[in-house]
Amino acid sequence: MALLDPTSEGVSRVLTITQTAAEALDSIIASIADAPETAGLRIAPGTGENGQPGLTLQLAAEPAPGDQVVDGQRVPVFVDADVADELDDKVLDAQLEGGQIGFTLAQA
Repeated sequence: MALLDPTSEGVSRVLTITQTAAEALDSIIASIADAPETAGLRIAPGTGENGQPGLTLQLAAEPAPGDQVVDGQRVPVFVDADVADELDDKVLDAQLEGGQIGFTLAQA
């Protein structure tokens, strides 16, 4: 599934979402009783555990202004414009361990 840039006339491939990640996102959103239909996962700049620059993944009701939207699955992924280039040719995947869902970003 490719990233769609709503500000451009074409489609820009930036982030791929695996079927496992799409199913995990479906499960998370379905477990939230009052989640709006526009809810998705937002990837934005953040700070890692070691204080170094990193990425944050959080649930969001809708994309923030300027976010690019990865569509093509039931739950969209909103990508902050400041990290969209960083996610070029990356794959978002998910793993289930001990009842916890973890997401990873890897090189495509």
